[in-house]
Amino acid sequence: MNSFVVSSDIGGTFTDSVVIDQNGVVYRFKAPTVPDNPADGVIETLRLAAQQMQMGLREFLEHVKFFSHGTTIATNAMIEKRQARVGLIQTRGFGDTISIMRGFKSLGLDEEEIKNFRLLVKQSPVVPKNLIAEVTERVDYKGRVVVPLDEDEVRLEIRRLVEAGAEVFAVSLLWSFKNSVHERRIREIIQEEYPSVDVTLSSEVLPRLGEFSRSVTVSINAGLGPRVRQAMENLSHKLKQEGLKPDLMIMQSNGGLERAIEIPKRAAAIIMSGPVGGVVASQYLGAKIGIQNIVTTDMGGTSFDVGIIMNGQAMMRNVTQVGRDEVALPSIDVQTVGAGAGSIAAVRDGYLTVGPESAGADPGPACYGRGGTRPTVADADLVLGYLNSDYFLGGRMRLNPELARKAIATYVAEPLGMTVEDAAEGIKKIVDSLMADLIREVTIKRGVDPSDFTIFSFGGAGPSHAFSYAAELGISQVVVPLTASVHSAFGIASADMMAVEEISHPMQSPPGSTRYSEALSCELINRIFSDLEKKTTERLQATGLRAEDCAVERFIEMRFRFQIHELTVQVSEFPLTPQLVDEIVEQFIEVYEIRFGKGSAFKAAGVEMVTFRVVMHGGLHEFRLKEEASDAQEMGSPVATRPVYHNGSWHEASVYRGEQLHRGSHIEGLAIIEMPDTTIVVGENQSADVDRLGNVILKLDV
Repeated sequence: MNSFVVSSDIGGTFTDSVVIDQNGVVYRFKAPTVPDNPADGVIETLRLAAQQMQMGLREFLEHVKFFSHGTTIATNAMIEKRQARVGLIQTRGFGDTISIMRGFKSLGLDEEEIKNFRLLVKQSPVVPKNLIAEVTERVDYKGRVVVPLDEDEVRLEIRRLVEAGAEVFAVSLLWSFKNSVHERRIREIIQEEYPSVDVTLSSEVLPRLGEFSRSVTVSINAGLGPRVRQAMENLSHKLKQEGLKPDLMIMQSNGGLERAIEIPKRAAAIIMSGPVGGVVASQYLGAKIGIQNIVTTDMGGTSFDVGIIMNGQAMMRNVTQVGRDEVALPSIDVQTVGAGAGSIAAVRDGYLTVGPESAGADPGPACYGRGGTRPTVADADLVLGYLNSDYFLGGRMRLNPELARKAIATYVAEPLGMTVEDAAEGIKKIVDSLMADLIREVTIKRGVDPSDFTIFSFGGAGPSHAFSYAAELGISQVVVPLTASVHSAFGIASADMMAVEEISHPMQSPPGSTRYSEALSCELINRIFSDLEKKTTERLQATGLRAEDCAVERFIEMRFRFQIHELTVQVSEFPLTPQLVDEIVEQFIEVYEIRFGKGSAFKAAGVEMVTFRVVMHGGLHEFRLKEEASDAQEMGSPVATRPVYHNGSWHEASVYRGEQLHRGSHIEGLAIIEMPDTTIVVGENQSADVDRLGNVILKLDV
């Protein structure tokens, strides 16, 4: 009997699922997201999968050997301010850490908001002042207890915080990552006073230097915990109830999977759970087809997400930003702009704007016929002729062109005194420019030219627009994966189990020194890495993996002395010798000058190793994608032609269906390829070819 690998991803408009059978055949399923009960959307995609396999839902789930999931529950909870109320306990004298902040008044504001001086104020603290308590204790920078913990005071402050409305607790004490004895004792006291209340310790969630980032992160983690736990338990229960046997696995922001049962302890680690899936999928697929430099572009219903893969490696960042808050946990670097198929077009002060407001899943674009009246990008695509109103979602959902025209006429065309078609094209040009600008930002700020990259275009709406924004950027090749409309879900299916452990242990070399290893002890560094590796091994062994089946990566965050920001350097050999320590420092200096310019390295100051990180990952499952053995018969004739409005006039486009595509198929533009779950547009003077895995490769004349 066939067995399946299944993954699901809940988006703002649609919930996607991917099913891969033991022969490597990939099946794709979509259903509308159910905002009030997201698990229902997942179950609906699984019902569609069961029907495709000619099974009942229970029979299908009983043959699933691995199930993984990406979720926006943590992101949405932060954006909507629906976390549990946190009581934060800090060292006496440091209770204002969060409210003092760092002074970046523009953090989290978009370009237009930054121009408004009234908005240039600090963001609201993640914990209000009345829910912060200071307790008497002190551990010094070497981890020595210099002031004992006043336990009577702790009990009084805990009771005060509960009376003030605290529902969960976060504990973030100074230098606790060097000695966590006081944090652990405070947790014991809280559990003695209130046994059912959740407690999060900074020494467990983020044992690193920087009391502001640590306090913010542990507070966000504590506030997200109950909501994330409820969502994980709800989905796990429903899946088990319907017949699923394996444990549910959840995508983390760092691109690896973790058991759902463990996620509430590290709730802040899944803030980017959904968006990073597309980057992981592109990294996996790029390795299969021999492309190493990739710009990943995910255009869904509410947003446009961009990631970068260089030399086959996804670009990472040490912080994850949501709104105006930063979580100091590593994640795949994904930048977002409010430019999706559901982004609403409006005329403001005589100018046409698109997004960031979105029609979402409910009511959705006007053309969905669910009560939406305002025009969106999807409505514009339908009016322009790029979408087939009778073949949306393979014909399972019919779009209403008249409602789309009415919305654009009422809110855009009439206020601007133009035709509906010109208004629709204006909407498309603006959203394409927004997407091109974001790609420029994430590439050029790294000192690379976007034209040197291949775009991987996915998301339900992405392949309809990639031909346009890629041409604007001078990019000559676009890959539309076979899994384009469910690419994030496919990435979640292809991801490894992953455990990350880190700790700050600052060590410095003297100013002016060149023999760095004389001050930076390789024995101490080896011991730190060994301790971290032991923790990651224990976490992955709990999933069923063996240590010998896992890969280990080691990183050091470094800076020049007297600086406050670090760069990350990978340790390629282990254990370290004095010579290797010196080579790591030279590598850091090289990376620094690549980033900031030749001669910028401040060598005379000496260097400081601040934080050490171990990443361990391994796969619990394997699958091999099915390939077509050889080129089949020549491409058939178009199933139809359709007028498309472009550059102010109508043009005839050839229309093909996805079932016509096979390895070696070649299509000249202007053409439209209608898939059951997305639409691919091949522009004028462009062509498309299909590779051995079923991916469509667009060639642009730039």
